[in-house]
Amino acid sequence: MKDSLSILFPVRDKQSIIESRVESLLEHLCYICTSVQMIIIDDASIDATPEILDDLRRKYPQIEVQRKQTAVGPTAAVESSLYLAKGEFIFLHQSYDPIELDEIRQLWNLRKDDHLVIARAATRVRKIDNQLLQRLQDWGRKLEENWPASKGANGGLQMMKRAGVTSLSNVRDSLDELEVTHQSHRRISPPKISKSRAETVNPANVS
Repeated sequence: MKDSLSILFPVRDKQSIIESRVESLLEHLCYICTSVQMIIIDDASIDATPEILDDLRRKYPQIEVQRKQTAVGPTAAVESSLYLAKGEFIFLHQSYDPIELDEIRQLWNLRKDDHLVIARAATRVRKIDNQLLQRLQDWGRKLEENWPASKGANGGLQMMKRAGVTSLSNVRDSLDELEVTHQSHRRISPPKISKSRAETVNPANVS
């Protein structure tokens, strides 16, 4: 199966930069992957951003545009459109800030890791969105407790592997002890599971 990716990010009132920003990002994505889906969520812009996005959508078949009538914020905007993502690898950018191309390359290089479920770019640290990762709430809190303190970064790029997230749907108990190591990309090793439960629970790693 060939690699495919979806990327979702919000915009709001970016009429002066949105065209060049989108075209540069799309060019980079098409260079690293032949199957690209870009989902742009306009979070109730009041300038010419919606019109520019419509022009971009007509120009590039990889682009889809969703529009919010009322501003909901970058995190909620992205989460509300996650169901549209079709790629094997899903990039989420829950910030109005530009996406760093280096961060995309960092995460894309991790895609062959068989145990990968979620990876976050090393240049930023932020809280995991438990609403987005409902089946990982307890694991997320465990990870939060073990991460270094954030330096005020409220956004960031993360990559989700569709197959890995799907595999976690069978996990019934997320309270097992986790081993957390701080590497260039934050990684959670598998939960420690007793032999008596090993036959009924088959969790995956989260990176």
